[in-house]
Amino acid sequence: MSCPYVHHGVTAALLSILLGVSIGCTSSPKKPPETEYLFQGPTMGTAYRVKVVGVGLSDAAKSEIDDAITSQLDNVNAKMSTYKVDSELSRFNRHETTEPFPFSEDVGAVLAEARRVSEATSGAFDITVGPLVDAWGFGPSKPDSIPTESELAQLRQSVGWENIELDQAASAARKRYPATQADLAAIAKGYAVDRVSKALAALGYGNHMVEVGGEVRTTGQNAAGEPWRIAIERPAEGSAGPQRIVRLSDGAMATSGDYRNFIERDGVRYSHTIDPRTGRPVKHRLASASVVHNSCMTADAYATALMVMGEDEALRFATEHDLAVLLLVRDDDGGFTERASPSFESSHRH
Repeated sequence: MSCPYVHHGVTAALLSILLGVSIGCTSSPKKPPETEYLFQGPTMGTAYRVKVVGVGLSDAAKSEIDDAITSQLDNVNAKMSTYKVDSELSRFNRHETTEPFPFSEDVGAVLAEARRVSEATSGAFDITVGPLVDAWGFGPSKPDSIPTESELAQLRQSVGWENIELDQAASAARKRYPATQADLAAIAKGYAVDRVSKALAALGYGNHMVEVGGEVRTTGQNAAGEPWRIAIERPAEGSAGPQRIVRLSDGAMATSGDYRNFIERDGVRYSHTIDPRTGRPVKHRLASASVVHNSCMTADAYATALMVMGEDEALRFATEHDLAVLLLVRDDDGGFTERASPSFESSHRH
């Protein structure tokens, strides 16, 4: 129990020193200080950073945490990478028939949420958009020119989220068109973050922060006993820094932006954000979209969809669906204007 005695702004502890006597105040034993233990490394073509709050963790405990983190990340990457030829997703993409393809529980969960978000956003989110991304020069191949109308029309025949049908009861997926490809890059990192957070909670670490490639999930508080402070980056080339700090406990946040990846052809800058609905790069002024949600997987997918929509459509969608969203929109003078959804404003004021 804390001591209530204070006299004219002088603490009881100071009075006891001045008087050389005990004033008889009892207190609870002081808790040992907590520490944030950092675990980090490469994963899924990017990097992860995990902070776990604890008191005097032993080497064995730290090893257990490290193993839990890497096993979850490796599991997701082994199943959903498009770069690993033996991954579940790569084998599905090579499965050029319309026969059902069996999938694991993890891939099934991600495919189901991808489909739900695709339907909710009327196709602004679409895991089959990869061939169009490649055609515009943002995939492994780097074409010398932008695609023609006929090339886009040909590619769009196999692109479309409806072209992958799920049978959850049978744990299988089926392509309507054998050439359809799936890329989970815009949702798998968020799923991996959720899986790592769940694994840490199962080990009894209720205060932690997990970040993979900019997608974040927090649980509990930091070592100071406060909500985790997560930065939304200012989307400006050459002037990195936080645009906004979000205090986040028991939630997730994902950000998507177009400021790191673009090409120029004949003096025209093309964004790497391809609108699956048109087959073309977006042309709006939205520079980044951040989504706060209780699922990092869902936040990851929605952030991508909002970047496709553009500032006006994205803000309408976020408002209608009660999503906590912060949009950063380019100004004519090179700065940025913040546009926040009502849910973000009510929960994450400055």
